[in-house]
Amino acid sequence: MVVLAASICTRGGKPVLSRQFRDMPRSRIEGLLAAFPKLTDAGTQHTTIETESVRYVYQPLEELYMVLITNKQSNILQDIDSLHLFAQITQSICKTIDEREILRNAFELLSAFDEAVALGYKENLTLSQIKTFMEMESHEERIQEIISRNKEFEASEERKRKAKQLDIQRKEMTRSGRGGQTPRTPQFPTYQAPPTTKSPAIPSFDSYEAEKKKSFASAPKGKGMQLGKKSKTTDMFEKVRNELGAPEESAPLISSSSAPSASTSSRQTPAPATLDSLYPINVTINETISAEVSREGAIRSFEVKGDLQLRITDPSLNKIRLSVTADDANNTVQYKTHPNVDKALFNSSKAIQAKDENRPFPANGQSLGVLRWRLASKPGIESDSSALPITFVVWVNPGASPNSFAITVEYELTDTDEKLEDVVISIPYQRSEPVIASQDEVYEVTGDSLDWNIKHVDANNSSGSFEFEAGAEDEGEFFPMEVRFSKATPFVNVDVSDVVLVEDDEHVDFHKEVKCTASGFTIT
Repeated sequence: MVVLAASICTRGGKPVLSRQFRDMPRSRIEGLLAAFPKLTDAGTQHTTIETESVRYVYQPLEELYMVLITNKQSNILQDIDSLHLFAQITQSICKTIDEREILRNAFELLSAFDEAVALGYKENLTLSQIKTFMEMESHEERIQEIISRNKEFEASEERKRKAKQLDIQRKEMTRSGRGGQTPRTPQFPTYQAPPTTKSPAIPSFDSYEAEKKKSFASAPKGKGMQLGKKSKTTDMFEKVRNELGAPEESAPLISSSSAPSASTSSRQTPAPATLDSLYPINVTINETISAEVSREGAIRSFEVKGDLQLRITDPSLNKIRLSVTADDANNTVQYKTHPNVDKALFNSSKAIQAKDENRPFPANGQSLGVLRWRLASKPGIESDSSALPITFVVWVNPGASPNSFAITVEYELTDTDEKLEDVVISIPYQRSEPVIASQDEVYEVTGDSLDWNIKHVDANNSSGSFEFEAGAEDEGEFFPMEVRFSKATPFVNVDVSDVVLVEDDEHVDFHKEVKCTASGFTIT
């Protein structure tokens, strides 16, 4: 059975909606539908019409026709079954069977027709299954709806906040305006304290305050004898005084020149301690790990570079000696000291000290590299994967569809005592966006790469895998993969255990920081 087209047309043969399942021009479908009403016979009960080239299978839908155009070799029973399914789809989606309702639901009808017939062949589906497929939720659509709701909520909250702000400003302007008149600032008399002397006869400030309170409290409330008319100035002063209330007991009556300034006391507050003030000696261990690893996990090349930085901020502590741990069991690590460092002392006792006592370490707050080291593999010789803190194996297999590959990336921690932080495997791709099979893993898809993120790799999470599928002409499009991570301890065992003053062998506190990262770590 091959369904060429499914159409809904009027009684006169005018197409309202049509879906072609085979490559047929629009004019061909319009011609077949225009000839269809002329071939029907109202006196017969048959719902099929055969011509020289096609077969019409139709069913009336009120004032319209549901028409299937098939080839003559198709199974008539299957054609009728498909016709009934299309009619049920149309009646379930459209509330009324008329041209306006069909055009309003054209997109849903075409989608349902595509679910029922694919490339001209009927799918073994029922009406309920087609409804289920069309009503399935989309994860991306749900995310967009959540984002839209959040934006609307934020905009609503912002409007409320702005309205509240404007309301508060309006009230403040109304309160401060007092009917358009600017309030006058009251002027109170100020008491000037007498010069301080050693004579006990002059009362102190506290005694004056006590007398003032006593006289103020014992003042008679009744009216005294008045000579003449009451002064307007006194009356206005009393009104202002009643509006502002009684003066606070803590308000000083002396000028600011005789009282201690609050800003002076605030300036005397000690500043918060910084790292340089707590530790005038700072030691930083920097190390980078670069490697090229094959897909099978073999190490083609690797290199470890590191340096020891010393920073001193106190000139009195520039004559020091650093006790250093610098392991080299197999004589594979190359160490180099700064030209101003005593190289013989470092080789004999693993201590770092200035070569000339008259030229100690600089104490200008700038970092000085006093030691460097390098560990590298032999060129052209593949090493064992256990030489690195973490190993990777990549499995590449053909995908489910043509020109696609199923990729699986595995990692394993070589030493369970190690701990790696913020591990990222960046996988490039060029064609379609990858389909992730490992949904439990944390990943991020950008424009041209897929980043697999692992927060911690330690004894509790020493191994894992990540699987995805993507289209590509060649598996080489997924390589090279880039690996990034950081470590709390250096790969080469370099450490500073103690710092002492050279002159009196006194131990000095210091601050130590370790920065060990992967840079140029690739899987090819």
